[in-house]
Amino acid sequence: MRNLRNTERVMKNAAVEEIIRIEKEKGEAETIDDIRHLVTGVKGRLVLQEGKMDEAAWSCGMVAGLIHDIPSCEELISRIMADAEEIVRKRLTGFLA
Repeated sequence: MRNLRNTERVMKNAAVEEIIRIEKEKGEAETIDDIRHLVTGVKGRLVLQEGKMDEAAWSCGMVAGLIHDIPSCEELISRIMADAEEIVRKRLTGFLA
C-alpha cells in the first residue's frame, strides 16, 4: 500500500500478491477503493476466525520469518524447558552441585 502512504509489514499470500499487482497496474492513480476488498474487516475475519490465510492482507512482524513449525502446547513447553536446562547446564554448571 505504498502508493497510499500506508505501508505495513504483511505476510506474503495470494491477497498481497493481488494488492501488489493492482499497485503496479494503477501506480499513483491507485485509491483505497481499488484494494479495499483485500484489506478490510470482513475478509480479515476470514483470516483470523476461519484460518483462510489467502483471503486478505494481514499484518505480521519480522519474527514471522523465524517460525518454521506450529507445535502443540505440550511440545512447545517441553522445548522451552529443554532449552532452559541446556542453558543452565552450559552456563551455570557450578550452581547445580
